[in-house]
Amino acid sequence: MSDETLTPEQKHKIDPKAFLSIIRPQNCIIGSLTVISGIAIAFQMNPIGIGLSTYLNLFILGYLIYFVVAAAGNIVNDIFDIEVDKINRPHRALPSGRMTIKQAWAFVIVLSVIGALLALWVGVLSMVIVVIFEIVGFSYAAKVKQLGIAGNFMVAFSFAFGVIFGSFIYGETVGALQIPLPSWLFFLTAFMILQARETIKGAEDVEGDELRDVRTIARVYGYRAAAAVQAVLNLIGVSCYLLIWILGFASPNLWVLMVLGAAVVLGATVLPITGPSNKKRLLYGSTLDKIGALIGLIAFVVIPFYAVPW
Repeated sequence: MSDETLTPEQKHKIDPKAFLSIIRPQNCIIGSLTVISGIAIAFQMNPIGIGLSTYLNLFILGYLIYFVVAAAGNIVNDIFDIEVDKINRPHRALPSGRMTIKQAWAFVIVLSVIGALLALWVGVLSMVIVVIFEIVGFSYAAKVKQLGIAGNFMVAFSFAFGVIFGSFIYGETVGALQIPLPSWLFFLTAFMILQARETIKGAEDVEGDELRDVRTIARVYGYRAAAAVQAVLNLIGVSCYLLIWILGFASPNLWVLMVLGAAVVLGATVLPITGPSNKKRLLYGSTLDKIGALIGLIAFVVIPFYAVPW
């Protein structure tokens, strides 16, 4: 449904629920925790101040920056995906007509400006990174997403980058710009697992992706190739996750998170291989990857906060 097909009443109507649902608040809330993790990791590796409580304002700022920027990106993604969503997800705000495209773009602008201004509060370099991130995100939705692998890369990178960004804003705040090794391991863990999940989702959405000629691995090379690629990505992700403990960046007392996270992702790895074109197995596989990523996120937050002075 385009704006031209809406009645004057529909064009001027504002549906608060549509404005809330289109930003995917649950994803923004969860994703923002990666910034919290990045700040805590950087402090753990280079503690400056009497404790983590010194940086409470930075935690709040970092969380809000990620939240609004991710929200804006989700809206842009829905704007360019409206025709696909009419088939795959007709209940969403734009294809259902509960929000107009003009309203969506206005919301994007407001959120993007807020994100840039909040980042400027941290520092000029942080603002530059946020603006670049916003531009890249919009480019992804407009064109890169159709390229399949590159599109999947952007989705995974956008979520995982929060850890790096958190460590960066801590570094800019204390005047020591460096990203510690555990932050990179956390980033690679999240990136690989989410990249694997996007690959599985590409196999799930083959029919709808044909409308925009989205060149996912499943569409171009087939379901078996997609299953193989997601398996490799998941295994790399699990390896980076285990290295966090092996290299001593996580307490052995947190072994439950290590075992549980690795086991769930390995389950996600196996399911698509045993049924590359089986929609139910693909759904279970992508769901397990999502659960594994959530467990990993919990670990990312718990590990740097464990036994660190406040």
